[in-house]
Amino acid sequence: MRICHFADSHLGAGENHARRGKTGLTLRQEDIINAFIEAVDRIIDIKPDLCIHSGDLFHTVRPINRIMAIASEQLHRLAELNKIPAVIICGNHDTPRQPHIGAALDVFKQIENLHVVSGGKLQKIKIGDTLIHALPHCLGTESQQAQLSECIPDDNVRYNLLVAHGVAAGMPEFSMADLGEQELPLEILDRFDYAALGHFHNQRQVSRRGYYAGSTERLSQAERDSAKGFLLVDMDPFDVRFEQISSRVMVDVPTINAKGKRGDQLARIITETVNRVDSSDKIVRVNVTGVSEETLKTLPAQQLTELKRKSFALDIRFERDKSENVSTSFGRSAIGRIDQGFLEFLDTVDVGGLDRERLKHEAIRYLAVEE
Repeated sequence: MRICHFADSHLGAGENHARRGKTGLTLRQEDIINAFIEAVDRIIDIKPDLCIHSGDLFHTVRPINRIMAIASEQLHRLAELNKIPAVIICGNHDTPRQPHIGAALDVFKQIENLHVVSGGKLQKIKIGDTLIHALPHCLGTESQQAQLSECIPDDNVRYNLLVAHGVAAGMPEFSMADLGEQELPLEILDRFDYAALGHFHNQRQVSRRGYYAGSTERLSQAERDSAKGFLLVDMDPFDVRFEQISSRVMVDVPTINAKGKRGDQLARIITETVNRVDSSDKIVRVNVTGVSEETLKTLPAQQLTELKRKSFALDIRFERDKSENVSTSFGRSAIGRIDQGFLEFLDTVDVGGLDRERLKHEAIRYLAVEE
């Protein structure tokens, strides 16, 4: 028995990226779609006995029509055209808070050879000599616990697999998580010959045979050092191998200390730092500490805007100088999509004789304050 296990594709994510491609979607949305398609291509080439997607196919419960169409095409290729039995469950991003709305995934139930599991109820699917216990995201911890109590392996089949979306008990990454996080007890995972998990975006083994496949594309800076792809699982003899796919490079540059620097000096340091990592095709984050009100006032807005224009994605975050008695913090600043759009707007309108560059400078300063 050979299984391909992937998860957390988050199709539709990246909608706030500043640039759009020929499709009309943003370049980041296209990144995320292309990663999903590459994973499907590779799985088709491998032609496993079973393919599992452990939830969060979509980034929102109501994906736009284009995203739905792309997902439908790829799942149709995978399951129906190439005759690879596939199971997909709803993750927390796929599951509407009001059950009567129904999950977007439900429209794919007509695809032959594809088993869609939604609605917060455990479903058992028998494929050959394997029984898949597919548990989608539940709307509450109490409901999830009731469904987990029914996750009992069947001795009459060769392999029992669990497919679930949630937090494996004891994971330090979720130690400060929302109380609403749904925990998967390790003793339940260890009942099964393989537990295919979704929700955590980095590939990891969390129990004897419990694994997160990770997301198919990087979705936050917390994932910048993690390769992306899917898991290839052989059941006899048991073996798990990570299959890497392409993903956008993310860079978190060393923190810049702005204390005692003028705005023009700081802008030069930021520009040199970003240019060293070549931000033209990367997602780059810059953290700047020790920023005073005076430094912020003298920042050359146009220079930072031009740096943003040349970068694929650039996020500069200013943190105020804690020695100053300032009632507000800076947060993200000077580089976001809102300020870029407003600066472009100022270039197109009649400002009635006012100093256009001064207006841009003040706009950057005000937009630098967290709302």
